[in-house]
Amino acid sequence: MDVEGLKKAVLRYVDVLASKHIKHSLEALVDIPTVSAWGEHHVMLDGANTVASLLRELGFKTEVASSGGYPTVLAEIGSGGNATILIYNHYDVQPPDPLEQWESDPFKLMERGGKLYGRGVADNKGNIAARIAALETLIPYLEEIGLRVKYVIEGEEEIGSPTLERLVLDRIDWFKAGGGIWETAYIRRDGRLSISLGFKGMVYLEVKIRGASRDVHSGYSPLIPNPAWSIARLLARLKDESGRVLIPNFYNDVDPEFLSFGEELLNQMDVSELEALREELGIKEFIGGLSGLEALKALHLSPSLNISGLYSGYTGKGSKTIVPSEATVKLDIRLVPGQDPKKILEATVKYIEALGFKDAEIYVESMYKAGYTKPGEAIVEASIDAAEQAYGLKPHVTPMAAGSGPIYIFTDIARIPMTGAGVGYYGSRVHAPNENIRVEDFIKGVKHVALTFIEFTCRQKGRCS
Repeated sequence: MDVEGLKKAVLRYVDVLASKHIKHSLEALVDIPTVSAWGEHHVMLDGANTVASLLRELGFKTEVASSGGYPTVLAEIGSGGNATILIYNHYDVQPPDPLEQWESDPFKLMERGGKLYGRGVADNKGNIAARIAALETLIPYLEEIGLRVKYVIEGEEEIGSPTLERLVLDRIDWFKAGGGIWETAYIRRDGRLSISLGFKGMVYLEVKIRGASRDVHSGYSPLIPNPAWSIARLLARLKDESGRVLIPNFYNDVDPEFLSFGEELLNQMDVSELEALREELGIKEFIGGLSGLEALKALHLSPSLNISGLYSGYTGKGSKTIVPSEATVKLDIRLVPGQDPKKILEATVKYIEALGFKDAEIYVESMYKAGYTKPGEAIVEASIDAAEQAYGLKPHVTPMAAGSGPIYIFTDIARIPMTGAGVGYYGSRVHAPNENIRVEDFIKGVKHVALTFIEFTCRQKGRCS
């Protein structure tokens, strides 16, 4: 069968299989509260076993493996005479809080107004279900086109993937592939699919400062040190008003090759999506008055430091007058290619101590570096062509996502060039209440993945016409 005939044969069944896997796969996955931050191992194992079962139904050879953390599903199908593609996803999700803001049970898939609601529908269970549907369209033709598909679905992405690198290193031969599809991509307001070729690294810290041995009546505030004030003074020294991070050497070691091709891609991008986001959020201007190309550089090419949580003292209803005994801040530091998370951590700790906060307790929640793929790789070109066919518009390609993910394990360690695909859109409310995807985007996402497989295999054969 020629390439165009294969595409027609595959796409003929997309609508039916997409509907099937919304009801069968996605509903089953959302129903399990696989919140990795909660530490419920039996629930996570249930999630992994459900994923493995769904893949076995398609004929995948599966294994539920672990390197000391939550289980990871490894699956494989096809002989791979011409090409091998590795797919990465994660079945763990963020906590659903605040629950009172959900319009329906976050762990029950609900459809309203052409949208599917539930925790994980966009990040990342909807993508799992869409890819399973895409694979089912292709399974009758795998041997004909000589494609092998490897699937890795972990349960620790939302807590920093602490054991995934060890698993990949232990089984490095299994992870060999000519190209890979990363966990996500999303649909912009203009209807174009946004594909990121890299993801930032992460150093996630919790800094705690203690005061008195217990909370004290605030009448004693002229005498008792308040750790909340100490945290406030510390935070004021981490960034200036323009948003520049003040930690010494924070911006060092960025990969110049990444910056070079990254700026080339940014010069082809428009800023309409950023401006629409600013207006949606009711913000008069971005930090430091950034706009245009400079805003894109800050978002996609620069490291960052953010306060993601800050708490101390009484935060309930009404009043309670105390001097709190401790104060804590959670910081997420996002890194770009070339930066070493260990060096950034060391510089941060030294700076906090140099500011006089030697008694601060610093806990590292997660830490990993950034990773990226160059634009000219076959899997990237395949996904770009497939996106234009599936969405009717050329995709929007960015050098680096604003968010983080352990993609370096695949790009740097397993040496697999990665591209993106996804069913989320600009209004998916990822990590927030009422997380959702649109049914039409799910169907297009199935088409995109199926077509990416076909485009990649024909490139490996050397003929795509």
